[in-house]
Amino acid sequence: MDKQDLLHFSVSSLCRGMDVITLRDLMKGVPYRIVRKQKEAMVLAAGSRYNELHILLEGSVKAVMEHENGKSVLIETIEAPDPIAPAILFAPRQVLPVTVLAESDSRLLILPLETILDLCQKDRQFLINFLSEIGGKLSLFAEKFRLLEFSSLRKRIAVFLSNRLEDSRYTLPFPKEKLAEYLSVARPSLSRELSEMAAEGILNIEGRTITVLDQKRFKTILAE
Repeated sequence: MDKQDLLHFSVSSLCRGMDVITLRDLMKGVPYRIVRKQKEAMVLAAGSRYNELHILLEGSVKAVMEHENGKSVLIETIEAPDPIAPAILFAPRQVLPVTVLAESDSRLLILPLETILDLCQKDRQFLINFLSEIGGKLSLFAEKFRLLEFSSLRKRIAVFLSNRLEDSRYTLPFPKEKLAEYLSVARPSLSRELSEMAAEGILNIEGRTITVLDQKRFKTILAE
């Protein structure tokens, strides 16, 4: 693996807490492939066997679920240097439930299942990072699908914030486009609802920081 690819990989969540020299030594002799995908190209097809971990070194991809009626639903946007569907790698059937498309020109590091097992056995930190990545993804998807139970966007926003507020305040670690995706709504709809909640004095919004101003009305939304 060349120096540039190693640096890209080193900032992945799978390599958290590992220095570049340790990672370089760990990757010596390890089988891998580097693949390039142009914008809008298919990276992985739904229903295909997923027995190699794909890690974005550059660019971004989107995972979409396609329905029989021809419509597709955006499930997740994945940006470098994140791994794609790590939990599926160890699923009983290893079948990918979504189609993955390149949102921009992308480069991917592909590691076979046996390579991942070897890395986990050789380095305890890599194993911890891999398990944490799977656990984090499962927790996020569990919350995302729980939020879909609420038909009201206002209720989804309130529930999302309620689990993250510190001193009535939460700063989004990602752009509002990502929050809209997480709440399964269009960005204009999210912006409109947030603006209305701000106009009503329930929230104050400054950039990515959201503050609950009216605790009573906020709790009423949660109780609806």
